[in-house]
Amino acid sequence: MKKWLVLLLLVAALCVWKADEIFAVGFLKFEREFSGKGSTDGFFSKNIHVGFDDTGTIYVSDADNRLVQKLSPTGDFIMQIPKEKTVDSILRKPGDVAVDEGGNIYVVDQAVPHHIPETADPRLYWFGPCVYKFNRDGTLMHTYVVDAVDVRPKVVLPTRLMIDEDGKTAFAYQPRNYDRSVRIDVNSQNQLYVLDAKNAKVHKFGADGEKLIAFGRYGASDGEFDTDASDIEIDAEGNVLIADTGNHRVVKFNADGEFILKFGVKGRNEGEFVKPIAVVALATGEILVKDKSQFKRFLGSPLANFLDVVSPSGQGLADVYSTGTGLVNSVIDTTRPRSASLNPNSQSSDLAILHRRIRLLEEAEYRRYLNDYLDEEDEQDENKKEEAEDLKIKEIRETIYHNVIARVQRFGSNGKYRGRVVYEVDRQSAEDHDLAFLTLDPLGHIYLRDGSDLIIRQYSIEGFTIKPSHMNAVYNTRARNRDHDFIEDYEDIDADADVDEKLNLLQLDNSFFWTYNLSESWNLTLADVFTYGEQDERYLTPPKEEDSYDYETQALTNTVVANLKFITNSNAYHYKEFNLYAERIDGTTDLYQQALFPNLNRQRQEGEGDASSTAFGMNWDVFTDVNLWLEYTDLNPANTSRNFVRRYFDASGNLYEVFASSNRARQFVGELTLKF
Repeated sequence: MKKWLVLLLLVAALCVWKADEIFAVGFLKFEREFSGKGSTDGFFSKNIHVGFDDTGTIYVSDADNRLVQKLSPTGDFIMQIPKEKTVDSILRKPGDVAVDEGGNIYVVDQAVPHHIPETADPRLYWFGPCVYKFNRDGTLMHTYVVDAVDVRPKVVLPTRLMIDEDGKTAFAYQPRNYDRSVRIDVNSQNQLYVLDAKNAKVHKFGADGEKLIAFGRYGASDGEFDTDASDIEIDAEGNVLIADTGNHRVVKFNADGEFILKFGVKGRNEGEFVKPIAVVALATGEILVKDKSQFKRFLGSPLANFLDVVSPSGQGLADVYSTGTGLVNSVIDTTRPRSASLNPNSQSSDLAILHRRIRLLEEAEYRRYLNDYLDEEDEQDENKKEEAEDLKIKEIRETIYHNVIARVQRFGSNGKYRGRVVYEVDRQSAEDHDLAFLTLDPLGHIYLRDGSDLIIRQYSIEGFTIKPSHMNAVYNTRARNRDHDFIEDYEDIDADADVDEKLNLLQLDNSFFWTYNLSESWNLTLADVFTYGEQDERYLTPPKEEDSYDYETQALTNTVVANLKFITNSNAYHYKEFNLYAERIDGTTDLYQQALFPNLNRQRQEGEGDASSTAFGMNWDVFTDVNLWLEYTDLNPANTSRNFVRRYFDASGNLYEVFASSNRARQFVGELTLKF
C-alpha cells in the first residue's frame, strides 16, 4: 500500500503546486459608499452612466433627471450640468460620459433633433445621437453629430410633424436606430472617439470637432466587431480597446484605426470571456476587463443530512432507530462503518450518482422560474410583482445559501492573461442581494451599485486574503427521546403481568457544514456529524425476579469529511473538476447489563467497543468524458461497527469469561470511467 500512498501524495503535491493560481486572485476591499436614489445633489435615478478623469473625479450622467453631476473621488457633490434644472434643458437623455485632460466634459445624448441648415419654412430635422462638449464650468462648447446627414437622399423619406423651438411647424426624420446609445472616450490630444456599435463603426473627431476617420466593420475577423460591442477605452499610448461583447473578446486598434490584436474567446476559464461589458486601461499598462460570467453557488433545503452535500450517495450515519433492533444492534453489531459511502467522491452504480455533475453545470438553467419574474420587474403589473415577491420569499426560506461569484480579469498590454479579481454577492442578504456591477475607473477601483436604494459602493483591489464573506456555514442540532412500555401476560390462568419492560431511547444529533469559496474555481468544504445515543431498558419478570435485568448502552459517533475542489474547466459542455478528499470516523460504545435485584442475582455483563476508520482519495476528470477515481481506506473495524471487549460475571459476581473481537482491513480502490 505504500506505493499507493506515495502516488496520492504526489497527486496532492501537484494540486498544491497548481494552487498558485489561487494566489493570483485578487479580492475587493470596501472603501466607501455614496449617492442613492433621488434628484438632489449627489443622488441619481436608476439609469446612469459614469466617467472619470485621471485624478479619480467622478462624472455621472443621469438619463431620467436629465443632468450630469461632478463628484469628488470620495463621492461628494461638486457641480452639475445644467446648473439649474429646467424643462428646456439641452440634455434630453444623457448617456455615456468622458473627460479630457483639460477637464472638458463630453456627454452622449440620444434621439436629439438636428436642424438641417439647408432647410427653412418649414425646417427639417434629423434625429440621431450626438455628443456635447462642455468646459469644466459646464458651458456648452461644441456638438458632435455622429450620423452624417444626407440632404439629398434621392428617395422619399417618412417624416413626422413637429413644432420647433420658435413655435413653427417643422418636420423630423427618424432613421433606423435613431435613438441608439453610443459609447465614447477621449485621448491625450483631446480627440474624441465614438463607438457606434449598431453600425459597427468607430468615429474619430479632432479637438476642433472635425471628423477625422471612421473605422471598423461588422464581423468576427481581425479589425471587426459585433453590433453589441459595449465599451471603448483609449490607453496611454492612444490605442483603442473595444469590448466586443458578442464575439466574447477585446479588440485593439491603434490611434488611426489599424488593427493590432485581439484577445479572449468564449468561455469561463482564465483569459476567456462571457460577453465582456467593460474595459479600462490603467496607468501601469494593464487592462481590466469585466464580463458577464457568473459562478453560482447554491444549496437548497431541507438539509436532512449535511453529509449529503459531500456524499453523492446521500448516505450518512446509521439511524439507530431504523433497524428496529435497538441501539445495541445498530451501533455494535451491524456491518462495518459506511466509510466509503460517506466520502464526497465515492463511485456508485447508481446512474444518477454517476452523472451527478450535470447538476453542477455552470451554464445550466438556474432557478429559471424565479428569474423570469425578477429580471424585468419594471414591466410587470402589480399582480405579477406580488407573485414575484411570494416566489422570492419561498425561495429564500427554502435556501441554505445562494451566492454569485463574479470576476474582473487582468491583462497585459499585449493581451496576455495576468490574473483576476473575484467578488461574491450573497443573494440571501437583505442588504447585498441586488448588488450589481456598475463600472471601473482608471485607478483600478471597482464600483457596485445597490439595485434598490441605488447606493454606489467603491472597492479597491487587494491581494489574496481570507474573506469571511466567501464562507457559508450551517449548524443543526436535533434531539429525540422515546419511551416504550411493554406489559405481557403469557398463557396461564391469571391476569398478572409476566413481563414488565420499560425502554427509553435518547438520540442527539449535531451537524455542521462549512464551505469556503477561495475563488470561482477553488472550493473547500468541511462537514461534521456528531451523534450521541443512549438506551436504558428495565426488564422486570415479577414471577421470577432473579431473571430481571437492567440494560444500559451509550454510543458516540463522529464523522468528519473534508473536500478540496478545483474546477479545471467550468465551461458547460467541457466541465471538469479535480477533488481531493479525506474522511474520518471515530466511535465508542459502552454496554452494561446487570441483574435488577443484586440480592438475588449478581450476574452482569460489561462491554466496550471502539472504531476509527480513515479514507482519503481523489476524483479527477482527466478529460470531459474520462474520470479517474482513486481511494485508500483504513477500516478499523472492517466487518463490524466496533472492535469490542466483553466481560461476563456469574451469579455470584465473579468474572468467568472475557470475549474480545477486532478486525481491520486496508484497501485501495481505483476506477476509470469512460463515457461514449
